[in-house]
Parts: sequence; structure tokens; C-alpha cells
Amino acid sequence: MVKIILEETEYDTDNMTEEQKRLTALLEVNKGASGFLGHALQCVNAIGRVKNDELKALLSDGKKE
Repeated sequence: MVKIILEETEYDTDNMTEEQKRLTALLEVNKGASGFLGHALQCVNAIGRVKNDELKALLSDGKKE
């Protein structure tokens, strides 16, 4: 028996139809993918900020690489 909460209402998956169970599983995959992509975007943005700062430092020092 697995319980899920949807908009503050608890549901028992044992009482769901196959279509409801399929949609529940799809939403779990969606939630996981969204979390992963959000994390990946944060990583990309962090690297972008670091590289931007590196470039600014090089330009302000008059150095070339």
C-alpha cells in the first residue's frame, strides 16, 4: 500500500485504477526529471558565473591566454 498526497488530499494507490496508477508513476518520473534538470541548470549557471569572472579578471589585468 502506497499513499500519495495530491493537493493536500491523501490517496491509497491500492484503490486506484490502472490509468490512475499510470498517471501517478508518470508524475513521479516528471518530478524526478524536473529535479535533475533544475540541478543541472544550477551547475551550468555556476560554471558560467565562474568563467565570466575569469574573463573579467583577465581583461582587467590586460593579460592574454
